[in-house]
Amino acid sequence: MPSLTGRPLLVLTIVLAILAVLGTVVLVYLATRTRASTRARRLAFVSGALVLALLGPAFAVAATALMVNNSYGFYTSWADLMGSGPGRTTITANNLLKPGEGAVNVPAVDTSASAGGGRNEKLIVWLPPGYSPHAARPYPVVMFLPGQPSSPRSWFENFQFARIASALVRTHKMAPFVGVFPNLMIAPPRDTECTNIPGGAQAETWLNTGVPAYLTAHYHVAAPGQDWSVVGWSTGGFCAAKLATAHPGRFGSIAALGGYFTPLQDHRTGDLFGGVAQRFDHNSPLWLYQHDHGLGGSRLLIVAGRQDSQTWVESQRMLTATQNDPAVSHLVFPTGGHNYRNYRAFLAQVLIWGAQSWRR
Repeated sequence: MPSLTGRPLLVLTIVLAILAVLGTVVLVYLATRTRASTRARRLAFVSGALVLALLGPAFAVAATALMVNNSYGFYTSWADLMGSGPGRTTITANNLLKPGEGAVNVPAVDTSASAGGGRNEKLIVWLPPGYSPHAARPYPVVMFLPGQPSSPRSWFENFQFARIASALVRTHKMAPFVGVFPNLMIAPPRDTECTNIPGGAQAETWLNTGVPAYLTAHYHVAAPGQDWSVVGWSTGGFCAAKLATAHPGRFGSIAALGGYFTPLQDHRTGDLFGGVAQRFDHNSPLWLYQHDHGLGGSRLLIVAGRQDSQTWVESQRMLTATQNDPAVSHLVFPTGGHNYRNYRAFLAQVLIWGAQSWRR
């Protein structure tokens, strides 16, 4: 079966749509030119034309859906589309880097201590050019959180992270740092929205405790705090904002790219809060900011597009709530929707902004 996001499938659906339209025209023409005495042939031509008239728009819609999916990164595989992925799919490091773009490790982390369930989750860990475990100072860390449904590798590739980050380090626009890309979906196929589910996956603890514990134990990096930044895209933006508001002081800077600020529940998440309004509130970055302790010393950057119909209303609410807070910055662009390309254009600015929180 061809890849859901591959060019061959897209080209095939476009070709089939064109052929269906042309076939409809040809069969209608043949039906009108066929004598009434050959009613069987005329009926066959008309029937064929009707079938193709239905298939043509179907293929056109399918081609459009594939193009939108490839731009937005909603579904990365057939299993993902059908609701059965990503399952036990593992990350591989092949073809993630070009020469001069640092190095990548893909360790397996036992989540039983921090997130429950005893699963092994794989991280993408990016080491900057010239990384040394014996450097005089521990490296700052940037944690990158993907959207849903998506994956760490999709984030890494679609945002062209290695190219952008290595260029910033090489040109001394920011200090060398270690990048970590954890999986959000630790209880597939359920989307946990980075929530600690009673009796289930402890997804928030995985990000807040499990990932930092592994990084600090195995790499020469700073302890969580001022020298840790979090950058999240879409659902990852929501998760980043929740980490900032639920765990003050744990991260120095947080950037939400196309994020939202109140919990989302749908058929992929199921009931995350057991119908308890208090649990909903305590997982809402907006509520936590307004009713608890703000950002608790962290800095927040909201990156939003006015034409991003999926998150602009949510972004406006958070921008209004934080408008008098000097710890909150925003980057609002006028045109472009909720897709990788529009937000990727600001990744370098986001990384430089986050590095301003690190100790010199």
